[in-house]
Amino acid sequence: MTKELLSEQIQKIVSRKICEQEVAGRFMQRLEEGKPTRDENPETHFCVYFAAFSPTHQEFFIGHHKKSGLWLFNGGHMDKGETPQETLEREIGEEWGLEMKAEKIGNPSLLTVTPIAHKPIQQSCKEHYDIWYFVPVVKDNFYPDQEKLEKEFFETRWLNPDQAKQLIIDPNTLYALKMLEKHF
Repeated sequence: MTKELLSEQIQKIVSRKICEQEVAGRFMQRLEEGKPTRDENPETHFCVYFAAFSPTHQEFFIGHHKKSGLWLFNGGHMDKGETPQETLEREIGEEWGLEMKAEKIGNPSLLTVTPIAHKPIQQSCKEHYDIWYFVPVVKDNFYPDQEKLEKEFFETRWLNPDQAKQLIIDPNTLYALKMLEKHF
């Protein structure tokens, strides 16, 4: 993937007005700085979240993340040369052990910028530019690979909004949860 194509795709996502204007401006500024992936810039880079939710059960699939110590939705860093959609598909395979096509999931639903302040272990990340995909699933037919999940999370759970709000302290994850609740 060329820088121009990635820039074009990020600009298209930002133009969908799925975030506050200040966040959109920060995304565009970061894009102009170049080197948008963790491979190119370990301190500040683009990431993709994929937040599974069950509209029927009105629950969210979240986990207690090992590196951050926080309760989060699944996600990961964009690799050099990837589009956000390619990152989405790769990360779903790596974390859930499932094959899902980005086209079926649809467009991103939210953009956030996350300062990485909560560091129980040493890591080089200082700021993430998060592209959020909301993934509706049928809870009774959703079987992510437990071994793959255990590589990233101490545990994962299906939780209703009130239960999730008791565990989630990350402001952007709480904001994503609020946006997801609109799907119920």
